[in-house]
Amino acid sequence: MSTEHSHEHFPEGASCCAGGCCSGSCCGSGDAIRPVPAVLGIALFIAALVLGGDSWSGRAAYAGAYLLIGWDVLKAAFLGLRHGRAMDENFLMSIASLGAMFLGDYSEAVGVMLFYRVGEYLQERAVGSSRRSVSELMNLRPEFVHVKEGGEIRDLPPAEVPPGSLIEVRPGERVPLDGVVTGGNSVLDTSAMTGESLPVETGAGSSVLAGCINGQGVLEVRTERDWRHSSLARVQELVEAASGHKSPLEGRLSRFSRIYTPLVISIAVLVFLLYPFVTGGSWSDGLFRALVLLVISCPCALVLSIPLGFFAGIGRAAREGILLKGSNYLDALRKVKTVVFDKTGTLTEGVFSVDEVLPCDGVSTETLLYWAAHAESSASHPLGRSIVKAYEGRLFPDRVAELVEVTGGGVSARVEGKAVLAGKKAFLQEAGIRTGDGEDRGVTIYVALDGVLLGRLRLSDRIKPGAEQAVRELRELGVSNLVMLTGDSSSAGPEVGRRLGLDEVFSGLMPEDKLEHVRRLKPEEGLLAFVGDGMNDAPSLAAADIGIAMGGVGSDTALQAADMVVMKGDPAAVPQGMLLSRATERIIVQNIILILGVKLLVMVLGILGLAGMWAAVMADVGVCLLAVGNSMRIFRVRLGV
Repeated sequence: MSTEHSHEHFPEGASCCAGGCCSGSCCGSGDAIRPVPAVLGIALFIAALVLGGDSWSGRAAYAGAYLLIGWDVLKAAFLGLRHGRAMDENFLMSIASLGAMFLGDYSEAVGVMLFYRVGEYLQERAVGSSRRSVSELMNLRPEFVHVKEGGEIRDLPPAEVPPGSLIEVRPGERVPLDGVVTGGNSVLDTSAMTGESLPVETGAGSSVLAGCINGQGVLEVRTERDWRHSSLARVQELVEAASGHKSPLEGRLSRFSRIYTPLVISIAVLVFLLYPFVTGGSWSDGLFRALVLLVISCPCALVLSIPLGFFAGIGRAAREGILLKGSNYLDALRKVKTVVFDKTGTLTEGVFSVDEVLPCDGVSTETLLYWAAHAESSASHPLGRSIVKAYEGRLFPDRVAELVEVTGGGVSARVEGKAVLAGKKAFLQEAGIRTGDGEDRGVTIYVALDGVLLGRLRLSDRIKPGAEQAVRELRELGVSNLVMLTGDSSSAGPEVGRRLGLDEVFSGLMPEDKLEHVRRLKPEEGLLAFVGDGMNDAPSLAAADIGIAMGGVGSDTALQAADMVVMKGDPAAVPQGMLLSRATERIIVQNIILILGVKLLVMVLGILGLAGMWAAVMADVGVCLLAVGNSMRIFRVRLGV
């Protein structure tokens, strides 16, 4: 892929700060607040406030409160220093609070440490809750499977059930494994797997995916895959692996964070050294203002908000039935300017139907369909089956004889002893039948009886319901070039392109031809997305800036090559993904502006002596909590043009 890959992760419990300023599970010591020391520390702090800092008892109370409340931070700072993490937030907070103690601002030192620990706890709770709310979207694995063996039912873990097993799915339960229904009728809630909000009726012969919720009926299912290869397991693998591919924005932010903290610390040192000479103030005032800058110098809130924003965006996409292999692809979707579609299975359903029946003068519609349907009644070609389906009368197979299928041409047969030809114009012309000189539109089947043309049948590949919406919304989103590539050699491709209003259509292509077109169509500005559904699309999916596989997780080849998987196969999910990409970017930019703006304001106020360490800690913790809340807002954003 042309989009860069990175292999850092943002798993549960990992440090959020790529700049190395944080060592804990969020942005602090990484240890939960221990209730007994915390309560004793707060009690001593209150006692110290009553006693005052001028007495030895008051100072002792402040010192005891400081150690009880801040011991974990001091310990983490020492360990971080031993491991070369001088920019660790624990170290910075320790230096700032110890500096305040040195200056005699005991209440400020203890209060700031207390507020920092409380803020750290709230941050960890907020981030953990956010992670869980995203992870629970795909935490659909059932605990056990009801396996039918010898007239009895055994409950086994999904991993122990082999393909070909007969299982029972009861009302309200999730389908544990992919399979085919062999008994029972019900409706399935497939929203977790496909994003489809409407329930799907299911009965004998229906395929079911693991992860769907059974409605009111008991289903008997014959499993087709083991757990490791099931649709649900693959979906979970994709979601879990998504954190391994980071966006360019996250990379730039990591580099910025490595500059930001040393820069602010350098400013703090300059403030301390220059303040007495520039303002005539005391060294202690200069030191206090420098300590305020130390408190605000860690970029944890900034670095945390970006991966969490993308993580939430990927979770929202999964809720909509869109699986993304990484935040780099979510970020790249907003830059797409050219979209190239495969036809069959992507824009169309691959099911042909008779749209128009055009009999010659003196021939009725019913007569034309009668002879055509009987000639095609035993044919294997899908077009023939579509013609038979269009005929509403009764078929008489015993009246058909001498059926011959000509590959790429049509069929010839004797029906009631008469010679019937049905096929392409050239096929009938080769038989000496006059077909006229008019130009065909779409797929046209000519029908002749005893050497005389009866008329034409115009068929079309049924366009997916969401295709027109997808094209319209992509235009509104600024996609300048919409192209369709198809292996069909007939005029069906151009007809679909005309009906959808695509810019270009290329027909009769082999997989290598599609690949060449994808390479040629890449725009000078913006990115190219290729949307396909099968194994033959894998080269084009891999060559595109963003490869989008339609229709779920059935094809291993397409899955490996694609960067985005649309579970329900709806082309309208492509603009939906672009809208989600733009919404995620807006939220992340809002977080960056908020965090940098507040930190810059506190820096200026701190240098001017208008903000103390309390304000610095409140700003640092407060903007982090606001950024977390803003990131989770992606789950409420309306995805519509």
